[in-house]
Amino acid sequence: MDEKIFGEIPLRSWRWLGVNDVKTCANVEEQIIDVPDGETKIFSDVNLSAENVARRIKISVGNGAKVEFIAADIGNGNFSADVEIDLRGDDSAADFNAVYFGDGNRKLDFNYVIRQRGKRTCATMNVRGALKDRCDKIFRGTLDFQRGSKGSTGRELEEVTILSSGTRNRSVPLMLAAEDEVDGHHAVSIGRLDEEKIFYLMSRGLDDSEAERLIVEAAFNPVVDKIPDENLRGELLENLQRRLANG
Repeated sequence: MDEKIFGEIPLRSWRWLGVNDVKTCANVEEQIIDVPDGETKIFSDVNLSAENVARRIKISVGNGAKVEFIAADIGNGNFSADVEIDLRGDDSAADFNAVYFGDGNRKLDFNYVIRQRGKRTCATMNVRGALKDRCDKIFRGTLDFQRGSKGSTGRELEEVTILSSGTRNRSVPLMLAAEDEVDGHHAVSIGRLDEEKIFYLMSRGLDDSEAERLIVEAAFNPVVDKIPDENLRGELLENLQRRLANG
């Protein structure tokens, strides 16, 4: 199967970073979602597949409407996700939460974009991940304040926990602003497990793998708990626990 170009940063001049033009040979699953004026909708996208998966999701949000989007990748194959949220309406909002776990030789590629076009829009993007073994991951997170988005606010944070020395992590938080009366913040936190937390848990009788599992689960739980389907939440956590225990 021919490889196809997938997600990329929506700014051509940044191609020198080496994180654009990622290719995928998986069939791209596409979904278009509309949130009408004044409505609030919750969507979740969970990947537990053993196969390579590529997904493209586009969400349009109307006046006074809000979308809550929860994404979780705990699959076994390579995974690519391209999610674009268009806050086209005045006073529209997006609450985007995502978690991912990469192990083995998995290749993970995430391209998350929230475009803020209406007045007084509000966007939050909260992403948490853990990497181990030889996993190779790229994250691009973009808050795009377009002309006409006066009074809008945006917050973006990715927190990455590195569990093995052989992983490769590339994180690119990006904020674009074509409007002067906006308030945006973006940041990335990358680090290994807190040794003091590990020591404390081991002093309470846990071994190092159990301590690692508890810390990663604690980081993931605020996002996982937002998934509406209780059975899916349980399956996701069981998968994560098993994979962490195999370290």
